[in-house]
Amino acid sequence: MNVSLESLRMLKAKGVSLSSAISDLSSHPWVVSHRGDWSEYPENSIEAMLSAAELGADMIEIDAQSAGDGTLLAIHDDHLDRTTGASGPVKSLRVEHSDQVLLKAKDGGNAAPISEYELPTLAGLFEAARGKVLLNIDTKHKSDLDAVCDLVLQTGMEDHVLVKMSVDPDTNGADLKTAAWFGKVHFMPVILDAKRGELVRRITNAAEFLDSQIVEVQFQDGKEFVELNKVLRQQNRHTWINTLDPMHPLEYSDSCALASPDAVWGELIHLGARAIQTDQSAVLARYLGRKSYSTGTDKCR
Repeated sequence: MNVSLESLRMLKAKGVSLSSAISDLSSHPWVVSHRGDWSEYPENSIEAMLSAAELGADMIEIDAQSAGDGTLLAIHDDHLDRTTGASGPVKSLRVEHSDQVLLKAKDGGNAAPISEYELPTLAGLFEAARGKVLLNIDTKHKSDLDAVCDLVLQTGMEDHVLVKMSVDPDTNGADLKTAAWFGKVHFMPVILDAKRGELVRRITNAAEFLDSQIVEVQFQDGKEFVELNKVLRQQNRHTWINTLDPMHPLEYSDSCALASPDAVWGELIHLGARAIQTDQSAVLARYLGRKSYSTGTDKCR
């Protein structure tokens, strides 16, 4: 891969700490790379993760679920077909065979060629990320959540990994509070279905109940989102927003951000967002670091 040794040394020298990164969110919003730099390397691969870090991402979002023998793998779909050269359910795979599974290029698909990169275990990805970049683990199935958090603890990655999952709107994830890992692993609830008029109550209740410092949210009204951030800031909590083309609030999408970053990423930060997950993390990183960045047009607003 093309990630230079000098760049990796510089990343390691940063001293990556999730606790300090959270404390700095007010002045340093996160650039979160969705599944890594999959424009150049297979999604959810070690190479995509390291490349995105080199290009300026503060955190890499990685999908995780268990194979048939319980080994945690970095893969999004329940089936192997889209992103690997193998086929069938992920649950049909056993760890002794996983290193024989090669990933498809970029974000996969039927026409994507097979790459030289192996399907990584989550443990292997943790080790590759250690000291280089923060990780956000999107646990695809609740049945794997305890195993993901246990792995975070077993590998000593508590201050380097933010685990997330959707929480039940009726219980705010009450069952999570009885888990052995609760309070030891940074956990972010995902709440994308709050109805208009209920955003502030729903998000603040869940954040307080789970004592979460950051919440992944979706919103339908900008003024309501501003009010939510005002309330959360008083509690030293923050919001995470997605601008992914398939999933974004209102017109705040990656496609529109490429045309007018001020009108999308700049506006979201102005409204109070402190983490933005994007498939254009390199562009967002450049935008946040260069005041003279071209703003394009406002055709999406």
